[in-house]
Amino acid sequence: MNDKEAFRAPGHCLEPDEIEAFVEGRADQLAGHVEACPACSHIAASYREFLEAEVRDEEKADVAWIESRLKKPAPKRSWFAWLGPSPLPRWAFSVAAILLIVAGSLQLRRMAGPGLRPPGSGSSVVRSAQVHLVSPSGDVETAPATFQWDPVDKAAAYEFQITEVDGTPLWTCRTNQTKLNSAPDIQRFMLPRKALLWRVKALSASGGVISESASERFKVLPSAGQ
Repeated sequence: MNDKEAFRAPGHCLEPDEIEAFVEGRADQLAGHVEACPACSHIAASYREFLEAEVRDEEKADVAWIESRLKKPAPKRSWFAWLGPSPLPRWAFSVAAILLIVAGSLQLRRMAGPGLRPPGSGSSVVRSAQVHLVSPSGDVETAPATFQWDPVDKAAAYEFQITEVDGTPLWTCRTNQTKLNSAPDIQRFMLPRKALLWRVKALSASGGVISESASERFKVLPSAGQ
């Protein structure tokens, strides 16, 4: 086994530059592998979530202050281009870069305001705890009959969404309950061996987002003979 194979995830996963090309629409031929491989689909979905993240209204003042303190950015380059010569495979460092960037971005979005407050501001950004998803999760024997999550304080409603592993929305609805039955419109997407993601946003009475969950992955296992 060479160095490249030693660092490769199980199942002969794609290299980070291939995942980057797929997410950015430059390698559509890799869609079949990404859909079939849980590791690659998870990294692609996380990278897509990072690229598509939008600054919320309550964060704009903080972001503007942070940007004002940064130096003028260098000319745009591929985010893999900074990797220099190394005895280790170049793609191994790229994997580390993806994980660090995604983890750092998600952590910043979940932090309370005091750590990102500019001097002289009168108040900090305060957020509720993340919505905790209960079930389903991981590999399941049969298509789940319900989706369930924990209640969030002061939530007037919840927005439920089920998506492809690349983040493409399949079905969205709102409910004032913390449990949603799997209607036929949802169950038709739950094919054996097909991985799906689901998530929930807690909404205030005015429709604003109080908090949201991370995306939870699940997959229906094939029955005997399938």
